[in-house]
Amino acid sequence: MFTNISWSNYIVVVALLGASWYLFVGLRFYFNDIKEIAAGRRKVLFPRFKRENYQGCPSSLNNPDFPKLSSSNSPFEEFDTTFDDVDILVEKLKNIITDAAQKKLLKEEFILSLKSLLDNYPSIKNSPFSSSVSELIVSECDKLEYTTLNQNEAEALWN
Repeated sequence: MFTNISWSNYIVVVALLGASWYLFVGLRFYFNDIKEIAAGRRKVLFPRFKRENYQGCPSSLNNPDFPKLSSSNSPFEEFDTTFDDVDILVEKLKNIITDAAQKKLLKEEFILSLKSLLDNYPSIKNSPFSSSVSELIVSECDKLEYTTLNQNEAEALWN
């Protein structure tokens, strides 16, 4: 019964069925994304990994002649650098607030020092982390009972 079907016919039919299935799934669930990409309103970005992230890998990856992958368009790298900036900023903010509480700085001087520190991190200003950093400022001031800053004043420091 199955001797009438050749392997080449079988492979063609399976390939057509698989392609039609993925076409159906793509159009059913990703139609808007496909439409935006086709219209040129969105670019297709594929994540790329830097060679430096793999320090313990085989020597071929650490070889200078090995081609280095570029990650200039990767959205993950931008998130990583912003997240690293937030970690550094949080430590600096805690230090500034603690020092200001110990030195009993005036509120205006304290606000100016916070504002100058926040100006050094423009990548965080327009990120979703800015409100969390503002909440951290308010909570650290409350915790040390140094000065009272409300959320609006902390948000105004970014401007």
